[in-house]
Amino acid sequence: MEEIITSNKQKRTMSVNILDLAKTYFSPATVAKLASFVGENPSNVQSALGGILPSLLGGIMDKASTTGGASEIFGLLRDNKEENILDNLPDLLNNPEKSQDLMSVGSQLLPRLFGNRTGGITSAIAAQSGAKKSSVSSLLSIAAPILLSVIGKHFKSTGLGLSGLTSLLMGQKDSVLGALPSGLSSALNFTDLGDFKGTETKVTREWEEKDESGMPGWLPWLIGVLILMGILWGLKTCKKEDTTHVNETSVALDSAESSISEIVDSTASKIDAGLAALGKFFKRKLPNGVELDIPEFGIENNLVTFIEDSNKPVDKTTWFNFDRINFETGSAKLSQESLVQTKNIAEILKAFPKATLKIGGYTDNTGDAALNLKLSQTRADAVKAAIVSEGITSNRIEAEGYGKEHPVASNDTEEGRAQNRRIAIRVLSK
Repeated sequence: MEEIITSNKQKRTMSVNILDLAKTYFSPATVAKLASFVGENPSNVQSALGGILPSLLGGIMDKASTTGGASEIFGLLRDNKEENILDNLPDLLNNPEKSQDLMSVGSQLLPRLFGNRTGGITSAIAAQSGAKKSSVSSLLSIAAPILLSVIGKHFKSTGLGLSGLTSLLMGQKDSVLGALPSGLSSALNFTDLGDFKGTETKVTREWEEKDESGMPGWLPWLIGVLILMGILWGLKTCKKEDTTHVNETSVALDSAESSISEIVDSTASKIDAGLAALGKFFKRKLPNGVELDIPEFGIENNLVTFIEDSNKPVDKTTWFNFDRINFETGSAKLSQESLVQTKNIAEILKAFPKATLKIGGYTDNTGDAALNLKLSQTRADAVKAAIVSEGITSNRIEAEGYGKEHPVASNDTEEGRAQNRRIAIRVLSK
């Protein structure tokens, strides 16, 4: 009975329309305060919000479409204790200083959600609404932290876990695409919105993976939201003394800082089998009747889903990272725990006899480049050998080491280097 009640609660939660929920906080009084703040008439602001809210929600969905991104958002929403700014937005926005605080935080979030598309999105919304570009830019920055607070408040009230939050966000596809005004779709490029990619990694240009400082693309976004947590604390308390406001913000940031390592660890490539980032283990039956005991967001589930989906073409950029493969330091010797995952990959190949794979080995940039290249090749070969030992013919698997090439995070931090030390799979045929 308890399971039925929980299931019904989850179904109700998944049916929530986040855009409709967010719109309830943008009352006529709130819109009027926003219009006054940015120097626009309320009708233009209302029209602009019609493009801003679905654009922001789509950006958050896109961020949460990978295991690492979903884990980041899960941690941020879980640790943010100050959604009370939503209780009286008009009064808050009546204070120019606090409005400026929100806008400052939002300006840090936007590049993390949209990258270099922010300017095009701003122009498209301005053309659609009749508002000035500068006004739309300010409204985007203010609306971003407000929308995150809306999602966070609902997230906490329903007790969602990681998989529930991901399902909630991915389920907003029709709502977001239906609400986007014409002309915005091309600027946003939401071609696969609502598709959860799991541990899938797209090979991208270097500027897409790092900012100019060499930091991982998601880290400034994370820092920005941690700053938001501090500012929200200050906004809620509404103390008049400047010194008190600064002290309370510092306390909030100090308490939030302790969660950084937890959030970063959840996005690392070496995720142990029971961590929340991989979801719950379940039995997935393959076409030949074999059942695999695998996590919902693990490489095995994502690989099977990709092979079975005829709409997903084989290409050279779609890679799936192993999430439970470990080697002894500086060597190519697999741990015993790793053999469970290589056996699962072998079972998948047996179930899909037409499928062929390529295994890629990667290192960080520490040490000699030539030795790293050799080590990455040796490790890729070791994973191939482990799969072949389970009865798979060797001509169905290629193995190549790339050394320090194609990093997915900055090598300037240990967390980034850990993500770059990885083994990945690409489907060659299915």
